[in-house]
Amino acid sequence: PQKLIDYLVQRARPVLFSTSLPPAVTAAGMEAVDMLVEQPELIETLWNNAEFFRNGLRALGFDTGASVTPIIPVMVGDERKAMQLADELFEAGVFAQALAFPTVPRGKARVRTIVTAAHTREDLQFALDAFVKVGKKLGIV
Repeated sequence: PQKLIDYLVQRARPVLFSTSLPPAVTAAGMEAVDMLVEQPELIETLWNNAEFFRNGLRALGFDTGASVTPIIPVMVGDERKAMQLADELFEAGVFAQALAFPTVPRGKARVRTIVTAAHTREDLQFALDAFVKVGKKLGIV
């Protein structure tokens, strides 16, 4: 069986141009799974944080699309405005990545936020305050 495995790894086209994950990435992934098993409250914290942040954005007038995950988009539409929003949020201390064509369809530009269990309510409120300040400045809300 090992000869067949070695042959396929060396000759099979789907495998030929792919690489395995680096050991450090594999170890980090395994540790993350272990943490979730040992600290299941992190999952609840994550979902509570995501709900708080999504509801906060919506209450401020932002369109968060149909996402129900901790990856929360802020729909902007205009590519330039999405880039400006991300840039000005960064200057305000909030990292949120702009996505534009060809990553998303033309006219569907957005800023992507990712909420984690490590965020505190203070962190999330800080981000919401920055979003509303910059969003008003740019005419998004």
